[in-house]
Amino acid sequence: MMKKITAIITVLAACALLTACNKSTENFNDFDDIKLVRTGFANRRVFENLAALEDYVDLAVVGKFTGDPEQEERYRYNEFFGKDVLYFVTSTNTIEIEKVLIGDAEIGDTLQIVQDYGIVDGDLVTFSDLTPMQKGDEWLFFLKKESDSDIYFCAGDSDGRFPVPNAENEPMPLSDCPDLGVYDEQNFMWNTYNEILEKYDI
Repeated sequence: MMKKITAIITVLAACALLTACNKSTENFNDFDDIKLVRTGFANRRVFENLAALEDYVDLAVVGKFTGDPEQEERYRYNEFFGKDVLYFVTSTNTIEIEKVLIGDAEIGDTLQIVQDYGIVDGDLVTFSDLTPMQKGDEWLFFLKKESDSDIYFCAGDSDGRFPVPNAENEPMPLSDCPDLGVYDEQNFMWNTYNEILEKYDI
């Protein structure tokens, strides 16, 4: 099942040769005075229950972000503005695995995780329902590997990352429910989360 919000993924491939990319490392830990800009969202898979999520993913792990994200900004020339304008941004971070629930991995392994957001001109620009990846934050991840790289993404965006009970993550004032790791509680899969806690005894 697909949730159609605003289709942008197909644009990325079609316009790749017409775009410019900037890469940078964002060491940004104070979100008190930053503006949240929620822009168009990509089509994404939605998982109605834990069984569907488990069938889709390559890995399910508990892990902790070990560094600051590195982001890649994509720009495309806009005739109206007469200049290159941002049309997509992603951030990549590293997690260290603390517990393996599904898949071929071991405690202590590290993985690269990508998420569709970045800090641009002092704004947090996001194409994702998930809050930013902050160093030291600990989450339960249901991950799918990208087909052409060793990078993983959270399955179904906010359907693929969940809180670890009693984890003490960094503050996130841009969210009304930061402990859940999403901006809006309506986007959190409570039924799936409760299934996870019961099945895996986390």
